[in-house]
Amino acid sequence: MIKQVITITELSSLTGKSRPTLYKYWMNYSNNDKANIPYSIIQLFDLVNKENASKKEIVNFCTKNFSKVNGDMEIQEIVNLLADNKDKIDLKAIKKAIKEVIKNG
Repeated sequence: MIKQVITITELSSLTGKSRPTLYKYWMNYSNNDKANIPYSIIQLFDLVNKENASKKEIVNFCTKNFSKVNGDMEIQEIVNLLADNKDKIDLKAIKKAIKEVIKNG
């Protein structure tokens, strides 16, 4: 089920968890052995396991719950805007612009 919506590799990148760890958690989750799975991962797997879950929903959930920028609300807001609107904006152009600003100080 997990590979029909999103791959473990993608989830690994989005959550910051290793693929082997996610596979272990998924096996435990599938066997209803949730005692040693972090609650945020259980919520993620519940979402992934939903029959009509979209990849966008999953990515947004991960961005909001596993992002490494949670301490800086302004950066988090930008990350959320990008994630929520990635199909409407040119992410490559934004990335290029940011690199240019960094390069030029």
